[in-house]
Amino acid sequence: MSYFSKEKQNRFFPKWLVIFIVLELLSGLAWRFNDLNWVVLLIIALVSLFFLFKKPIYSLYIPLAEIFWGSLGHSFDYNIINTRLLIFILVVLVFVITNIRQLNKLKLFKDKALGRVYLFLLFFILVTVVSGYYNSYNLKKVFFDANAYFYLLYLPIWYEVYDKKYLKNVFDILKAAVLVIAVKTLVLLNIFSQGYEFIDTDSIYKWVRDTRTGEITPFKDSFFRIFMQSQFYLILAWFWLFLKQMKDFKNKNSFLLLAIISAALMISLSRSFWLGAFIGLLFIVINIFIYQKKRISFHIFLSLGAVAVAGILLVQVFYNLPIYKNINIFTQRTTSVAEPAANTRSQLWGPMWQTIAERPVIGHGFGKEISFKSSDPRIKNVDNPEGWTTTYAFEWGWMDQLVKGGGILVLLFVIWIMQLYYRAYVRITTDPVLSLVLTATLTSLLIIHIFTPYINHPLGLAFLMLVSIIFGSYAKKTNSYY
Repeated sequence: MSYFSKEKQNRFFPKWLVIFIVLELLSGLAWRFNDLNWVVLLIIALVSLFFLFKKPIYSLYIPLAEIFWGSLGHSFDYNIINTRLLIFILVVLVFVITNIRQLNKLKLFKDKALGRVYLFLLFFILVTVVSGYYNSYNLKKVFFDANAYFYLLYLPIWYEVYDKKYLKNVFDILKAAVLVIAVKTLVLLNIFSQGYEFIDTDSIYKWVRDTRTGEITPFKDSFFRIFMQSQFYLILAWFWLFLKQMKDFKNKNSFLLLAIISAALMISLSRSFWLGAFIGLLFIVINIFIYQKKRISFHIFLSLGAVAVAGILLVQVFYNLPIYKNINIFTQRTTSVAEPAANTRSQLWGPMWQTIAERPVIGHGFGKEISFKSSDPRIKNVDNPEGWTTTYAFEWGWMDQLVKGGGILVLLFVIWIMQLYYRAYVRITTDPVLSLVLTATLTSLLIIHIFTPYINHPLGLAFLMLVSIIFGSYAKKTNSYY
């Protein structure tokens, strides 16, 4: 039985669901009472250490759970330690301690095609760091610009501990995380759109902002945009559940979760998410027509229509109750390009290409800053009437990598990604659902990264590494997978 067929009752999903709900509540309390942050971080450290030494697979479970749920990794933050950094240090440290005598025999390096790309990528990232230092950029900015790539050190660890029998558990963690994120998105929409007098919305806004788990932005007629960086993983879950729904059209649980996820993606008002999800869905449909014609049925279009209607209804319910409002947000969000975020991207476009043209091959190094004029009212004001601003963090993901590491850095990522597509297509006839889900999400990621940085961030790198171990040539393969 595949992990995509109807699951047997198990306790893995509900356990993680409870964990994520408790973490949400604790995050709110820790924001209010700062000293609670170090208490929670200590508990996370002790619990993580226990499971990491007890069962190596938690070297995969714990980081993925944090990535699926934690957006930018600052749900708990005390001085220089945050949730993501703490887990990273513990996982790497425990793995090195327990595998110190066999680090040169890791399975990743037996997978020569992937191993070579990985080592070249690490080496060139180091070169790009040195380049930033050599060019006398601010060292703090060089570090913060490059530190996301340290996350790549997880790949040999995950490759070593992964076994196909654990894949269902990974998807259960994903399902629990996205359910919490999606419901949180809907609840926040209701709270801010309805403006309840008995709820301290200022504190809720500051909690979401200060923990860097998302953005809450007024849009129009009391509608609020609720955007969270971890909503990217709603797209992965959506593709997975959609293909499950095609196989089991009467599965009410999958349909309900699909509707909730769809509503949350709508409320994100992220055009990059919408475009990425649309291209990914188109990718699935095309590949079904090419490789899995037997799956073609009226259910595909009926499912899509039903899920879309259910998602829109959920948005309306959470926006309109108890006080009814009426707004067509989706058409306006798609066609409007006048808001500050879109303007800033367009105004950065020219200066970035000019900077890329100066060093197109090896780039300028991490920490490279670009100055440009912005019409964003947060920047262009009485104190700065021309709107000049300088930054080293850019919205255009692929262009950011061209600026910092040039064509070589981008080429290494492209080679890695092409390997993943190849390995997925090798299995598309024998394991079509898994292959389609992961490659469709990968396609979405490539599109999203054009407009919003993900592949230079742990949120995107984690997905690349997850796909790498699932399709790895030397990953453990056991019959318990089916």
